[in-house]
Formats: sequence, C-alpha cells, structure tokens
Amino acid sequence: MTNQKSSILGKAKVGAMAGLVGGFALFSSFLAIDAQLDIPNGTFYKTIGIVAGIDSTSAIAFGFMSHMGAAALIGACYSMSASIWRAFRIVTVPKGILTGALTGIVVFTLFFLPIHYFVMMPSMVAEFNVIDESRLSVEELGGLYHLLLETDRVLWFSLFLHVLFGVVMGLMTGFILHEDYAKVPRIKGFL
Repeated sequence: MTNQKSSILGKAKVGAMAGLVGGFALFSSFLAIDAQLDIPNGTFYKTIGIVAGIDSTSAIAFGFMSHMGAAALIGACYSMSASIWRAFRIVTVPKGILTGALTGIVVFTLFFLPIHYFVMMPSMVAEFNVIDESRLSVEELGGLYHLLLETDRVLWFSLFLHVLFGVVMGLMTGFILHEDYAKVPRIKGFL
C-alpha cells in the first residue's frame, strides 16, 4: 500500500513539473495576447492581482505566481488521476497529448468560465465604480475596459490556451513517464 502511495506521489510530482512547463510555455502567449488586444503588457496577470486587492507591479507578480501555482496543481491532479484510472494511464506520448488536451477543455469549462464570469468580470466592473487614481492609472483602466469589451475574443483565446496548456502538459508527462510504461501492453499501439 505504501509503495502504491509513493508511486502516486511520484506521479503527482511529475505532473506538477509538467504543469509548470505548460504554464511557462504560455507565458509569452499571454504577452502576445495583450499586444493583440492592444492593452498594456502584463494586464492578464495584473487582473488576477487586482481581484486580490494588490496594486501595481506586485499585482503582476501575484497573478504570475497564482497562475503558475494553478498550473502545477492541475498538472499534479492530471498525473495522479492518470495513474489511478487505467483508462487514462499515459502509456504513450500521443495518449498524453490527447488526455492533456481533454484536461485543458475540462479546466476551461469547470474552472475558468465560472471564475471569469462570477469573479473576474464583476471585479473589473467594480474598478470603474471606485476611481482611485493612486490604485490604477488611466492606461490600466483603459486596458480593463478594453478587456470587458473584448470578452468574446478573450474567451476564444482562453479556450485555445487551455487546450495548448493541456497539450504541452500531456506531452511533457508522456515524455517523462515513457519509460515507466514501456512494457505495458497497448491496444492497437496507441492506448
């Protein structure tokens, strides 16, 4: 029993590392999306910090750390789940990519959408009710306003990035766990 627990814990560590790789892979994508939406760099991470009541550069750092923590947690849960349920066991790299993409869709649907609609959007709207120039500059308020106007594009970019995160996470998990499952019999060579 302790051997199985240590195996699951080991898989969680692998998943956390793969999740961090996926999170860092998306870092430049967030900056590109900020540029695509014509908002100041770091606005994505800053909105997370603003919701937590943090200002300025500290908000960007808090948002970045929160996002990387979530990526590691998702990766750990992904890898642990894959080691517990046989159908999701990552025995090949393509299966890791496929299950990772599926995980990205699940995370987008179950976590991102509710947080976006019930936490982030109301918090961004509330920033316009309390105009405190020491808290946010005019440029930052303009960026938040632009995000509110471009919600549809933000959602499409987010869906794409969650799937991309899942693919990178699954790819890395498949690479790392490949030798663990090298001798596992496969169904038609893929699963």
